[in-house]
Amino acid sequence: MFVFEKANQKFRFPIITFCLIVITLCTQFLETNNTYAFTPKKEFGLSLFSSFFFNSSFVEWTTNAIYLYMFADNIEDVVGPLNFFFLFLFFGILTNLTYYLFHMNSIIPVVGTSGVVSGFLGMYFVFFPKVKSTMVFEKIAFKDVPIYFSLSIWILIQGYLYIVELHSDIRSTYVGQVVVFLFGMILANGFVRLKYLDRLEHNLRLTTFQNKTVLCPSCNHPIPAKKYGRIHCHVCQTNFFFDRKGKKFLP
Repeated sequence: MFVFEKANQKFRFPIITFCLIVITLCTQFLETNNTYAFTPKKEFGLSLFSSFFFNSSFVEWTTNAIYLYMFADNIEDVVGPLNFFFLFLFFGILTNLTYYLFHMNSIIPVVGTSGVVSGFLGMYFVFFPKVKSTMVFEKIAFKDVPIYFSLSIWILIQGYLYIVELHSDIRSTYVGQVVVFLFGMILANGFVRLKYLDRLEHNLRLTTFQNKTVLCPSCNHPIPAKKYGRIHCHVCQTNFFFDRKGKKFLP
């Protein structure tokens, strides 16, 4: 199953998201020899921090890159570039630790950015629940599905795949994706409480205000305004500041 996001407006260019996509692409050309892969039965080392910068194949990289491009850029827009980078590291490490706890004796090395992607999807679930999406199941596609519904189906499938995995010799990070998704939701609620989402909405209003007519607070003369900010009335020579909260006289 794939979930595709429809347009979700951004305030700033997601520089960290694009840098991470490029970095994970570059790592595809490195010979890992399991040096950077995380293996639970081995001692913790560099692999705890490096495995999520690698992917097992170009197909996996492409899938994760698409999800980062569609969803993670909006998360970076809300929390800011620095917080976003630390969240990337946190989700990656948490995925590895979860894999360790559930497969402590496993000698199967794992790499991949899917756990990180899952964390950002959990945050997206909280930040933008009403954004429309497209759900794709092999030959069937459902359009204009609210993201909270499509991501709910997605995470349930990850949980189901983990249950199936328990009855086989295959070991993967499905359980890590479920855990990190839930942690992403918890962290997103924390950012909401800290008013990060309100700041983004305010910034979007500032940038999307275009070609409006504002009445001068002194003489009520209509003034064309291309954006929020300082406005000068050439009729009464009044300077005032206008934003979504209203008007304020300026000296």
